[in-house]
Amino acid sequence: MATINPKGVSNWKDGKKGFQSALNDCQQIGLLLAWEQNNWKNSFGHNFLQSRYKISLPPRTLSAYKRRLKNYSNQISGPEHLIVDWGDFEILNKFGIPQSQFKQLFQMNEFIQKMCMEVGVDPVSPTYRSLKWRAYVNEYFSDSIVNPTDRQIIGDQFFVRDLFSIINNTQIFRTDLDMWLMYKPWISQANMNSYISKISEGLIIPVDFMNSGWGIEVVDNSDGVRTYPKGYGLSVLNWLLSTSPEPFILPSQIIERYSIFAKH
Repeated sequence: MATINPKGVSNWKDGKKGFQSALNDCQQIGLLLAWEQNNWKNSFGHNFLQSRYKISLPPRTLSAYKRRLKNYSNQISGPEHLIVDWGDFEILNKFGIPQSQFKQLFQMNEFIQKMCMEVGVDPVSPTYRSLKWRAYVNEYFSDSIVNPTDRQIIGDQFFVRDLFSIINNTQIFRTDLDMWLMYKPWISQANMNSYISKISEGLIIPVDFMNSGWGIEVVDNSDGVRTYPKGYGLSVLNWLLSTSPEPFILPSQIIERYSIFAKH
């Protein structure tokens, strides 16, 4: 029997056989990490989905996700999947985290943890694999992506796609992300026009955040004074980002222009 979450998403899709996930890729990986880091307690999985995304799944459906995600967990197990030990600099180096970024990445994580708790959700601890992708975006794109929240979200995109490539035994799909980062349509109208032109000509494919989701943690407090109301959470932010009239700009720009905090 199909299950419907509060957003109206069915686990069964017309014209497709079998179970189709009601959760996007980021939600599934976030749930996997949350469960792993809390001894696979059913109550924690339920609370994770409800507090972040306002999604309530029937017990049987939640149990089905637990079985599936446990299997995923076995496929991606290994030292890279361990929670980061910020005091072990040797292991951070071993997994490709540049020493010059240790402090910045630690501060980014503190900010994420603090913001999650302020909006009433339990934060998910980073693994060495997720930290590696945040470091990748920091290293190569910090000049054009100033807001660390944007870099965190984009790093999570790479991380989730990396994990699903391992689970599915395929090459990581990142062409859309790479082209978006290369053309930088968020910088100027000229960049945006060039990017859209290349899409229209069929030379590149548009970046697709809607199907995979916008990150394991989605937080924003770029001006240092913004305070989200308790319960605002990730369900509202993810909806805002995925339905933006300007889908190719940065998450922080979307929030700044279209959220309840937009400066008019």
